Amino acid sequence: MRRYLPILLLIPSIVLLFLPYTEGVSPWGTVLHPGGWRLDWCIALLGSPFFVSIPVVIAQTRLLGKKRFPKAERAVYRILACAALGAGPAFFGLSFQQNGFSRSAIPWVLTLGISWAAAVWIMVRSFRMLPPAESAVVTLQAAWLPNALLCEFGFLDHWQIGAYLAAFTIGVYTVEIAVSMLRRKRTSAGDPAAVPSCPVQSPS
Repeated sequence: MRRYLPILLLIPSIVLLFLPYTEGVSPWGTVLHPGGWRLDWCIALLGSPFFVSIPVVIAQTRLLGKKRFPKAERAVYRILACAALGAGPAFFGLSFQQNGFSRSAIPWVLTLGISWAAAVWIMVRSFRMLPPAESAVVTLQAAWLPNALLCEFGFLDHWQIGAYLAAFTIGVYTVEIAVSMLRRKRTSAGDPAAVPSCPVQSPS
């Protein structure tokens, strides 16, 4: 049971896709463009990155089962991660194009920008430090976070159950990313092969 705890902790990330996040609208609802949603269709760019949680669960399950990740599968995960990262900037680009830029948008742009830069840094570091399978999981989780943080802060006064589950998932992903990166760092630091040895010259 303990082995599958990480999978159980990811269940809320799937459930929230179909539960009200704010104003009675779920991420699934934004993708369907419901008629009751007053904002423009580009709001789907905020809802769609939440669906990266599905490949996260798939990849995490395969990782726990010690399954090999073919190159094609890892490539698909990276494409999905990049698409999720691109959704936030695309949303702001379309919004500014239609409504113009205002100073009130600055905090949200900064929120996305800082979290986006952190996600890219984590993705690059994981690619260099972690085994391919674990790197794939971390990459997907890191790509999911910027959009989720933007929505959490943006709709802070209008949270519904989906937003609370997203907050829980943010915590789970953050902890799992930190554990993966720190564990690998400690392993590398304790690897004798990683410590250069000083050559000892025998007296002639």
